[in-house]
Amino acid sequence: MSEIQPATGFVGYFDILGYTQIMLNNNIHKTAQFVSDTLMNIPRDMIDSLRSPYLAVRPLEVAPDSSERDDWSQILDRVSWIIFSDSILISLPFDSALPEHDLVQNYLAFSIVCASLMNRCFTAGFPLRGAISVGEFFIEDRCFAGRPIINAYYATQRLEFAGCVLDEAANNLISDWRKHLVKRGEQNLLDKLDQTTILYMVPLKENVDERHRSINWVLLDTPGFSPIEGDIRDVTTRAFLMHNKIAVPSVQGKINNTEMFIRHILTNLQRDDTKQ
Repeated sequence: MSEIQPATGFVGYFDILGYTQIMLNNNIHKTAQFVSDTLMNIPRDMIDSLRSPYLAVRPLEVAPDSSERDDWSQILDRVSWIIFSDSILISLPFDSALPEHDLVQNYLAFSIVCASLMNRCFTAGFPLRGAISVGEFFIEDRCFAGRPIINAYYATQRLEFAGCVLDEAANNLISDWRKHLVKRGEQNLLDKLDQTTILYMVPLKENVDERHRSINWVLLDTPGFSPIEGDIRDVTTRAFLMHNKIAVPSVQGKINNTEMFIRHILTNLQRDDTKQ
């Protein structure tokens, strides 16, 4: 038997808020159709839409050359998915010996994949909560193990909104990389990082709020990404009620918290864009 070789990389764990109600309030044929039409098709469709460079070329900017596009596509090709019941496990292995610039590019690709997943599922009526970790893990077929997977799972279970946070390990790594980008004056990468990953007071269980780095799944300048628009209260409530879900009292808090997160992104990121 060959020795198991763990990989080093990013791991994202997500689960669907209200999935039990979907199962209880719909017959098996309808539930199977929901899952087939949405969850099973999103990974392929989403990756295809992200294959072009994710930041649109603006006036006075030079279009990415073919090597940059190839690098971006190769990173996306290494993203792996496992979907089981109401849970989604995403992973992206990387070579820790790569230059830090390349490692940041790997994180940007992974964070955009996670943001796009949350955005599309939310619009389809499957709001997600999730967490990202980093470290050594093992995934083969549908068998998986590793501390980052466990850490991401536990971080996810604490969340009281449709959102995705970085756990302690991922937060420390991204924080260090960001400091290095600032020190080296790499403004382009820094701007991309600050667009995908923001600091936010995250609502947790037991009425606790903690400051965490969170993924921006609301408004990204990315091909194939649809910003959350319209009446934010109605859009949020609809996502939590679609597919015959019922807004029981315990769900109302998640709706309110998600609405406030969306408003925070739309208010502050749009305001920051107008200053540039």
